[in-house]
Amino acid sequence: MQPPERSPPPIVIVGASVRAAAFSAMRAGYAPRCVDLFADADLKARCSTIAVNRYPADLFAAARKIPAADWLYTGGLENYPTSIDRLAERGLLLGNRGAVLRRVRDPHELSRRLTAHGFAVPQCAAYADGLPCNGSWLVKRRGASGGMHVRPWLGQVLDGGATRYVWQQRIDGDPLAAVYVGAAGRAVLLGVTQQLLAGARRPAAPFTYAGSRGPLRLGRVLEAQFVRLGQGLAAEFMLEGLFGVDVIAQGDAIWPIEVNPRYTASIELLERWLQHPAISWHVAACRGGTLPHVKLIAAQPVYEKQILIARRSLEFDAATTSWLFDCNHDLRWPRVADIPSPGARINPGEPVMTVFADGSDQVQSSAVVAQINERLGENACW
Repeated sequence: MQPPERSPPPIVIVGASVRAAAFSAMRAGYAPRCVDLFADADLKARCSTIAVNRYPADLFAAARKIPAADWLYTGGLENYPTSIDRLAERGLLLGNRGAVLRRVRDPHELSRRLTAHGFAVPQCAAYADGLPCNGSWLVKRRGASGGMHVRPWLGQVLDGGATRYVWQQRIDGDPLAAVYVGAAGRAVLLGVTQQLLAGARRPAAPFTYAGSRGPLRLGRVLEAQFVRLGQGLAAEFMLEGLFGVDVIAQGDAIWPIEVNPRYTASIELLERWLQHPAISWHVAACRGGTLPHVKLIAAQPVYEKQILIARRSLEFDAATTSWLFDCNHDLRWPRVADIPSPGARINPGEPVMTVFADGSDQVQSSAVVAQINERLGENACW
């Protein structure tokens, strides 16, 4: 007589968009219980999901109603350290607590620490007094994520007053994102990707994250700098689990810009390359201080994720949602993700869904985007 099969252990995942982390958790053998702002159709089809309307209050309120279990947060919630600490009283937090978040998300503190480790960092200012209004500086809203509230500083009037913003010197170069897993003051580099920004596709928010491409081939000098960067950040801030660092690269020099102390959007590309669920490394680091052994090799193939943006107002019906599901032949590694539910309404300039490709089928990826536009109507997405 065979013993009964054990049910996958639960893990609670909370955030504005948890689909990528939830799918990683399933590949790692967990049963995600999700609290999500968008609650797209593909997430609801595979995971227990609570959809909320108000960000971030409803996310934390809904999470408190789920039976206590180990939990983690994704994008945006790192800006609410007090709420994270309160929720951590109910179950084991797999990630960084409020004290760490307050320090590593403070651009002035981050700049001081990185400068002490010998890294070049952009200048920061708490006020715009005396700064040039010619776009050589950026203005960023405090508590934002994903580049959604980053603009060139042209002297414009700011909503909510200047105290809600920080100014940062603009650095020209290639926007990259490094991913690490940290524990006990140490860190392992998992890989580096190129960031795709919205740019002309979203004029009102040109620095908004719109996808990734990679992993990148790193020369010895650049790889050594990224390794040293992760080790320095882990030691200074005692970061636990997965974390990402946005940088601007100029040849073999890197300018660290921001730390995202949680599962980041580019991680799922590295998971496709490594063929390993990063959430398992995250859990091992947070529970037992264990770090993986990952050898960076010449990256082939290169993967890409592209976030499609609405050109015009869109409304999804059941047939279109079903058609998008049919685009996926491998649920572990879908070609189309973040699929809108029937009845979803998307405004111009808002994200629609995510499309994936690897180095062998870039043409096929373009064909999928063309098919989506044909299905939704001419010039639906870009």
